[in-house]
Amino acid sequence: MTNSALNTPMVGSLRDLEFRLGAKRDELRELLKSRSALYRPYTIRKKQHPYPGKERRKKAQTEPVKYRKIDDPVRQLKDIQSRILRKILSKAELPAFMFGAVSGKTLLLHAQEHIKNQTTTVVRMDISSYYPSITCSHVYYVWRDVLACPPRIAKLLTELTTYGQHLPQGAPTSPAIANIFLASIYAPVCLASEQKGLTITTWVDDLIFSGKDARDVMETVRKVLAQNGFKMAPRKREIMGPKTEKVITGGRLGGRQVRAPHQKMSELRASIHRLSTSYPRPKSTAIVATLLAESHIFSQSAKKTGKSLYRLPRKRA
Repeated sequence: MTNSALNTPMVGSLRDLEFRLGAKRDELRELLKSRSALYRPYTIRKKQHPYPGKERRKKAQTEPVKYRKIDDPVRQLKDIQSRILRKILSKAELPAFMFGAVSGKTLLLHAQEHIKNQTTTVVRMDISSYYPSITCSHVYYVWRDVLACPPRIAKLLTELTTYGQHLPQGAPTSPAIANIFLASIYAPVCLASEQKGLTITTWVDDLIFSGKDARDVMETVRKVLAQNGFKMAPRKREIMGPKTEKVITGGRLGGRQVRAPHQKMSELRASIHRLSTSYPRPKSTAIVATLLAESHIFSQSAKKTGKSLYRLPRKRA
């Protein structure tokens, strides 16, 4: 792990921690005595398109249903974690290449970083089981070595922000801790990318590289992540060549701006058409709300087409 600790501790003493969290140290320790009861894990089915097109339906028939595990903290712990995020973690300065779970940064801004390289190569790599792969040791390292907290404070904060020996999915603190840890080990990747003249960005567990020699850093990325306990998701890896449509976090790289992907636009038009011709009409407004939301997102990048799509579901609702 690369040591990039702060010059001064993020939290210098237990009294400082008590002040920031609005809770006494004994209250925190008492809360942690029942750690097994502080989370209510459950699984949810991964999102599916409300009106899938031909390709999506065909794919769904051959692949098993996928579920996502959520480690849901109880209200009392979630309130403490929200204060940790607001009063401590949000103060940490992240590198400019990080976009996911960073205040003020959006999917559109993330994709725009790569516009200048849309005629070259774009590589997308994905970390498999991202949060479960970030262990208590990793989190303690963030608190103790990166954020320079004294050992007993680092231990207490680690206990408050982990579950089942890993970073919990669904805790308010998890995205920020994951970003800080990834930033702390990413120096070799940044150096290799800089030497190749590449643009690099991250969106949570999505790692994007663009430029003529983007392929050349893939092995460096794999080695750095493997050294820190991560595995890549080979099925999610994409290499988009100069003549390939390049879609980054849902946005297509156009000549001068981010646009809606061609396939997504076709699916959205088909969904709106099916909604307008279906009988009986859906009793729930969830489908209309989904189409409105997607149309609104596209109207931010491809304004002319997006706005026309945005009006259609309103007429059909």
